[in-house]
Amino acid sequence: FTDSDLARLFERRNDAALDAPIAAVMTSHPTTVAAGNRLRDAVAILELRRLSELPVVDALGRPLGLLDIVDLVGLAPPAAAVALLQPTLLPTGSAAA
Repeated sequence: FTDSDLARLFERRNDAALDAPIAAVMTSHPTTVAAGNRLRDAVAILELRRLSELPVVDALGRPLGLLDIVDLVGLAPPAAAVALLQPTLLPTGSAAA
């Protein structure tokens, strides 16, 4: 269950789902990245899938941790950080005010 799953519930104004089991509303088969992959590969997945977090798994698919876009922004030069965050700043179909 991620912050994105919770945001979807709020966007849909589905208050009843807040009383449902987490398994009913979570992302059950999330996109993951293997612990041995390069950070560059993880960033590409985040950009391509427009994700803000990416579970890191071992060779057996067991979760080891969570790579969050905020973690990456601190590692990137300023221009790259803005480019990395841009897909998460405005939802699809939104226009800047």
